[in-house]
Amino acid sequence: MQLNGNLYYYPWKGRANNCNSYLLKGKQTVLFDPGHIYNDFDESCLEMLSAQMQSDGFSLKDVDLILCTHGHPDHVESVSLVRKQGAAIFGIHQGDEFILEAIAQHYASATGKEMPSLKPDFFLVEGQVAGAEDKIEVIHSPGHSPGCVCFYLPDEKALVSGDTIFASSIGRADLPGGDMGVLGQSVDKLSRLEGIEYLLPGHMNIIKGLDKVESNFEQIKRYFFS
Repeated sequence: MQLNGNLYYYPWKGRANNCNSYLLKGKQTVLFDPGHIYNDFDESCLEMLSAQMQSDGFSLKDVDLILCTHGHPDHVESVSLVRKQGAAIFGIHQGDEFILEAIAQHYASATGKEMPSLKPDFFLVEGQVAGAEDKIEVIHSPGHSPGCVCFYLPDEKALVSGDTIFASSIGRADLPGGDMGVLGQSVDKLSRLEGIEYLLPGHMNIIKGLDKVESNFEQIKRYFFS
């Protein structure tokens, strides 16, 4: 689903858990949070994403760059298979490297097989994404996990917020490495960005419109952190 000239939205429409995915088609094809391969209901999450992308004229093999907001399986698991489709490289914050290692260990113990590699090609740091040919700014936003980041796309006036902030809610802070106080600081930091017309969370609905995005931040700060 095209949101504006270069930005596409692929909402999760299944029954069990998986994340929303987003695609930026600029000088490169950038895929944010490709999600699960299969979820707990054995839904073919990656196949469903691939079908949505194909309806907009994209293929997984077209992806140049995979950027993940954090390391939880419902956001990152299918990275390994997307990379096998073409020549995409993968970036995530180093703070969540321990989660990737835990995913691989769990897979090996459950199946007796080695999981296709989730090893990042590079680590994300605050500021412009290294190697990106389009304007993509990394904003470190820990709290849901230590390595949570959001991606600010200034030309699209959009914020890919992962599980840091949703419509009228926030990500949970009770998983390993989570911290509610730190999450509050991250929400406050993000609320100071100006001109965001699209809030693109990892779950639930997106928010369109400058006033609605600002109102959502104020509502969350008042309800969860006042």
